[in-house]
Formats: sequence, structure tokens, C-alpha cells
Amino acid sequence: MREERARGLGLPHVLVRGAIERHNAFADDPVLLRGGWLVDRDDLYAQAGATPDTIDFVQTYDDYPVVVMLQFEDLGFCAKGEGPAFVRARTLTHDGDFPNNTSGGQLSAGQAGCAGGFLGMTEAIRQLTDDAGARAVTDAKVGLVSGFGMVTYDRCLCTGAVILGRSS
Repeated sequence: MREERARGLGLPHVLVRGAIERHNAFADDPVLLRGGWLVDRDDLYAQAGATPDTIDFVQTYDDYPVVVMLQFEDLGFCAKGEGPAFVRARTLTHDGDFPNNTSGGQLSAGQAGCAGGFLGMTEAIRQLTDDAGARAVTDAKVGLVSGFGMVTYDRCLCTGAVILGRSS
């Protein structure tokens, strides 16, 4: 709904600052080494008036750890191939320097199949509406939620991401 209506109804809400989605970005690749985020990330950040450095937390689709690395790289948080070193150099908990999947993500809750993407979205909304409780990211104002899906054994058919902002 529109921000004015949510505000008028007294509902906690967040703002969609930018969104991307890509299907079959690199269909000719022999195996999945990159995702569609790489194609559209500059547009995502431009829509949101943000950069990777201004994102307070990330909720990645995490059916497998390697997919999280792809997202960190292809969304511009680190260079291609630097995902493992990036993770080793960061603290990914809610109180760390790069909060990721602050509710535990799918790897701690069980892969929810098609509903899996909503785990990240729900947690991002909780973070930005002060409903995250003990796992709140301090002063979080902007969060990124990414999605990944429809894997056909060796490549991903769909990638997406949205940047959400705290309502003022």
C-alpha cells in the first residue's frame, strides 16, 4: 500500500527503494558462476540512492552457502572470487560489521522452497520496524533482500533483489 495510507492507519511499514529481477542472465555459462544480480546491481543501487557501503544488513537467499557467496560478489559487496575471504574477514551476526540473515536464514530454519524468499523479507521488515528484538541491527535504516531460484541442476534461472528503507 502507499506510505500515506499505512501511516494513516498507524501500521508499521518500510519503503521499497529499489528492486531488480533477472531471468536466464547467463544461460550460456556451462555451470553457475554468476547470477543476474551482476547485470542489474548498478540499477538497483541507483534506484535506491545507495551503494553497497550504505546497506546496514543483507538477507540473502541461502539454500546453500555457495549461493550466499555468489550474492555477496554479484551484488558488489566484494569482488568476484573474493566471497570466502570476505566472509572470513567479517562478522555476519546481527551485532557484527556485516549482518547477514539475522534471523538465521533458511540454513537454520529449513529450506522453505518457494516460500524461502519470504524469510528474508519478513526479517528485513522486522529489522526496519523495530520488531527484531534481541537480534536487532543497531541503527538499521537500509536493508537488502536478495532472491535466487529455479535451479536447473547447473544454472539459476531467476535472481532478484530489493532494497528496503526505514520509513521516516
